Amino acid sequence: MDKNSRDYEVCVCRHITRGQIEDFLKETGLTDLKEICQKLNVGNVCGACRGMILDMIEEMK
Repeated sequence: MDKNSRDYEVCVCRHITRGQIEDFLKETGLTDLKEICQKLNVGNVCGACRGMILDMIEEMK
């Protein structure tokens, strides 16, 4: 699956999709990775998705 698809599972540990993260970023306006991970409950198991979440934050700016 294309990593830019809204259905792409960014956080496989928590089963959170790109679309869910994009919507959260738009709704909250948050840009701090630690705060986003805490509030959305992503990136706090294995951490492999953190790089992609950082990229998404940059794309939203």
